[in-house]
Amino acid sequence: MRVRSFNHRVAAPVLAAALGVTSGVRVAGAADGQPTQRELLEQINALKAQVDRLQATEEARQDKLTAAEVDATVERVLGDAERRSQLLQVQGFTAGYDKGFLIQSEDKRFLLKPGIQTQFRYVANYYDTDDNNHEDGFEVRRLRLRFDGNVFSPDLTYSFQWDTNRSGGAVTLLDAWLQYRFAPSLAVRFGQFKESVFHERDVSGFSQLAVERSLADAILGGANTDRVQGVSLIYGGGKDDAIRAEVAYHDGANSRNTDFRDANADFGAGGRLEYKAFGDWADYRDLTAKAGKANLLVFGVGADFTQAFDADVLRSTADVQFEAADKLVVYAAAHANYSDLNDPDDETADDSTDDYGALVQAGYLLTDKLELFGRYDIVQLDQPAEGGDDTFSEVTAGVNYYLGDKGSYLHKAKISLDVTYLPDGSPAAQTAQGVVAGEEEQIVFRGQFQLIL
Repeated sequence: MRVRSFNHRVAAPVLAAALGVTSGVRVAGAADGQPTQRELLEQINALKAQVDRLQATEEARQDKLTAAEVDATVERVLGDAERRSQLLQVQGFTAGYDKGFLIQSEDKRFLLKPGIQTQFRYVANYYDTDDNNHEDGFEVRRLRLRFDGNVFSPDLTYSFQWDTNRSGGAVTLLDAWLQYRFAPSLAVRFGQFKESVFHERDVSGFSQLAVERSLADAILGGANTDRVQGVSLIYGGGKDDAIRAEVAYHDGANSRNTDFRDANADFGAGGRLEYKAFGDWADYRDLTAKAGKANLLVFGVGADFTQAFDADVLRSTADVQFEAADKLVVYAAAHANYSDLNDPDDETADDSTDDYGALVQAGYLLTDKLELFGRYDIVQLDQPAEGGDDTFSEVTAGVNYYLGDKGSYLHKAKISLDVTYLPDGSPAAQTAQGVVAGEEEQIVFRGQFQLIL
């Protein structure tokens, strides 16, 4: 547009003047000896050539200015993008991936680790009845969103976690706790958290050996305590500590997502003591052979007492876990539960029950990516189930396939397949295990893919 303006300002006046001169010459040129028309045309052509040269110079100057302006604009845009991309670093924060996504301050006083965990599962249950003897289908067994990290200091840690219901997809709060380490080997935790009693329950559902936890856990173990609301005191558990212990005072077993009123229990208390003969506590966080970096041997005991309105219940366990580094894992546990039923109509009646259970399982790495496992567990009830049986057992066998180079993704990307045989069925439906209620024998096939981000 600037070049066109130049043409009008320069070329038009010059040509107009030349034409004016030409007109005047036509009148007077022949009479007074002025230049001829041909000479004037030559002068006009010379002026036009000069105008063309000026125009070309102006265009070159405009092009040069435009390129410089473009270069300057590009530099400004790139500089702004660089400043924005480095905003966290400029303010002393870094973001990246280290066994999970994270945002962390350079002094490590603040840390945020967002995460998504999911398990997609197929279950087929074949059971011996006169009617329909087959149930199968797909489900999203677990889908969880979590935020972990520390604030103000590495000694003040937190965990917030939400879970989705596999029937309906409703989102509920799973964990919401803060933990403050006020001495090298002492910490206090408060909020809603998993009560540390049963090791099989302490280990994440994403770090199990089989597709799902055992029937013994579902009937007698950690499924009955699960999350509680309260406060706990933690001792040890550091890399060089041989002892880890935790005691908790809470609103009662399985009291998650309740308010301050006594809905199902008056109070509860529980704890767990672990002794590490050798190995690394980090390898104690899962029940497979794949993740172990060194040989491991840990003994543990735990108990929970809950005073409920209809019964006082004492649950207890003892267990041991052994690992041969990156090759073999063996885990065994025994459970003993005592319940004193409160019968307001007959205070002298003996309504106490004693239930027992046990399990043993082992995993062996056939290759860097393939793990073979087996499990046997048994439950013996003091009071027979509805059909009359009081003893229920479970036999499970399967494989884990770890994705990545030499299975390097570990539990972050894993495919698990197993088959479970229940010769006496189950006293109650355990849908998490894929088990239906009934005393007929059952065979359960399970296949699962899990992903952790």
